[in-house]
Amino acid sequence: MVQVIETCNLKKREQFMSIIMVESPQWAEALNQKCISFEKILSWKPEVILEIAAAVNMLSFTTALKILNTEQLEIFFQKVSHQDRKKIELLMQESNPSLNEISASVFKIISETRNLFIKGALKTDKIDVTLSIPDGFEVKLDKNEQNLSSGTMLSFDGPALNFNIENNASAGSGDVEKLQKKLTLLAKENQTLKYENQTMKDKLEKIKKIA
Repeated sequence: MVQVIETCNLKKREQFMSIIMVESPQWAEALNQKCISFEKILSWKPEVILEIAAAVNMLSFTTALKILNTEQLEIFFQKVSHQDRKKIELLMQESNPSLNEISASVFKIISETRNLFIKGALKTDKIDVTLSIPDGFEVKLDKNEQNLSSGTMLSFDGPALNFNIENNASAGSGDVEKLQKKLTLLAKENQTLKYENQTMKDKLEKIKKIA
């Protein structure tokens, strides 16, 4: 899913993320965190950036830099050596790419960077630990979301629901009846949550197919 989102144009990415945000804010937040962006790449150490540039080829990299405004470009240049800056500036002066070519170069860099992580040539723990996707991450995310939903549903009249009707000696018959009604309501809400969770997964699969 991160690879799908990473290589979408801005409009399609916003559409996908808006759908995911509605279905699952936690998934949307995780995707934003785990996805590689050109902005993230340029924030890394100079040696990492140059390694990525070499893997893509310097011409494609300098083409992608044309997406930056003057201030952003100057911030980037402050990270590299004077010699590398001169090389990049010369290549940028010699080229006049179209907007489509600039966009294609940006996506190429992001895609190649992802491949470098997959191959192990780059390590998330040494570059950007937030990009790490450990085994079982999706399962853990789903469980966290379920726990969050349960916590929200069970939070009324104080902390999370925690009682035992049979052992509640102080509860009158009216209180017991109210508690039983709440339990019935919670059971229905739990079924609704399961249905919504499945619906969300179905929509995510559709997004993958569209992309």
